[in-house]
Amino acid sequence: MGFFTDAYDLFSISLITKLLGRIYYFDALSEKPGTLPPHIAAVVNGVAFCRTLAGQLFFSWLGDKLGRKRVYRLTLMLMVICSIASGLSFGKSPDGVMATLCFFKFWLGFHMLKSLQ
Repeated sequence: MGFFTDAYDLFSISLITKLLGRIYYFDALSEKPGTLPPHIAAVVNGVAFCRTLAGQLFFSWLGDKLGRKRVYRLTLMLMVICSIASGLSFGKSPDGVMATLCFFKFWLGFHMLKSLQ
């Protein structure tokens, strides 16, 4: 069930990559809007899918071991911290910003609250 409820996030990542390309890889001399380089687009999409699988498996197991309520609180704290950090991604270059964004997006999606239902 968690994979179905998380489908929106996995679907929207393709739309987000287009926006990230236009913001961070914009070339004023080009007539076309900016696009993410293929290797960076692959990393952004790969992080979204890997974190979903890893989060589902890990937190389902942890919920069985420690109890659902305790793990639910842990995932809420992780979600709040990583949401703020993801919004404040930093770096001097576009690649640096994308690296920190992918790092925090991994941990933001890793929590998988849906696995605790």
